[in-house]
Amino acid sequence: MAKLKIGAASAVLLFAIVGIASLQVNAQTTPPVPTPIGAWFGIARPCTTNGRFPTPPGTVSQSVCKDACAGVACPMSAFPVDEVVMMPTLLADGTVLATDHASLLDHHTAGQGKWETAGKTVIDGKSFDRYQASFMWFQPRNPPDVDPRYPLSIFLGVVRPRFVMFFDQAEPDVMKGYIQPYLFAMTDSWGIVNMQPNSPYPAVDPMGKLPTACDPTSKSNPYCLGTLMFVVRRVPAK
Repeated sequence: MAKLKIGAASAVLLFAIVGIASLQVNAQTTPPVPTPIGAWFGIARPCTTNGRFPTPPGTVSQSVCKDACAGVACPMSAFPVDEVVMMPTLLADGTVLATDHASLLDHHTAGQGKWETAGKTVIDGKSFDRYQASFMWFQPRNPPDVDPRYPLSIFLGVVRPRFVMFFDQAEPDVMKGYIQPYLFAMTDSWGIVNMQPNSPYPAVDPMGKLPTACDPTSKSNPYCLGTLMFVVRRVPAK
């Protein structure tokens, strides 16, 4: 009887070891599901350019632009440059960081914000994972508008873009999407933030929901500078 008990215990132990080894093998051999988490590099260009420079062929998908502009052609962009070289980074905790080459021109700060999943979207007959984000950076005034007597007058407000990404798990190192930057001009001529009455919040508050439509012909505040389509690639480790 004792031998039978020892044999049964040995069999149980053997099955346990085999089971653990099997789990370890599965854990090592099952590839992780691709996600957009990581650092990206690419270029955004206006969906509808003002014609200062020709758009390079194959760089702007009008199918993505129509998703951004409710199925129709986007209004002409008022963005001050015809391309934006950018580096967005998506962190696992939902934080998004972003910088772009325009900061070399106007010295705006890097963007910080949040990203989240937003279901599925079909582009040109293909299904993509949709992700949406927004982030903010501090925006300076144009140099002629800065009062040299008041250095803080350089501070105009913040820019908060709508940033939408389309991700294909079968092609996880390339992502496309669009960006719609909204300028919140929130300071007076001295660079002091205008406030809501009896409130700790700015009169032009960048924390609310972004407008549904981006229309650069409307001189509203916040003001949308236009819709730009982008293609970005994942920054490699080596």
